[in-house]
Amino acid sequence: MKRYLIIPGALLAFILFSAKSCDEDPAATRHQAEETMLEVMDSVKAEFGVEYLDEESLFVFTQKAKQKLRDYSDYMNVFNDTSLAYAFRTQARDMTTEIFYLNSWPIEPTPGKVIRIDSVWLTEPLHRTGDEQYKGELGFMDSLIQKSDQDTIPTRNSGMNKVEFLVIKQHKIIGTDTLKIWQVFLGGFRLKVT
Repeated sequence: MKRYLIIPGALLAFILFSAKSCDEDPAATRHQAEETMLEVMDSVKAEFGVEYLDEESLFVFTQKAKQKLRDYSDYMNVFNDTSLAYAFRTQARDMTTEIFYLNSWPIEPTPGKVIRIDSVWLTEPLHRTGDEQYKGELGFMDSLIQKSDQDTIPTRNSGMNKVEFLVIKQHKIIGTDTLKIWQVFLGGFRLKVT
């Protein structure tokens, strides 16, 4: 019985002690929020606004590019699934185009088919190609599968394919400021069908 009184008592004490005070000054709270925002902006500038990328940053951007390639496959599979709502498929298409530099969309939709990325590896490490650009290349194995109610039929076997990826310094709106930060994009595909 005592246990049943302790739990509600502890809950009541937590609510009482974690509640905001009536004596808090709104100006001080606003000032503290502004200071926090400035600290976050400085942190973002320090992390993403650097002029040159070090080895650790290059590795991180390479991993992000690999993830974007996998995301591309996922988004295309959503877009190709005609059983899904049009708005959901349109959102997947829009997310697909944002993965690519200059929103280029290199492969046409294939309704009823599933793209499967089997593995991804680095074929050409990121190297500087301009003041605000790095370029690299990923290799990957993929397959295109026809999806039906009864079975799945491979329509394109896995091939060793390549995709260019870019790390580019671009303007990004953060809060009320515009910062130039490094972002990773996929570039052009080179598909080798076997």
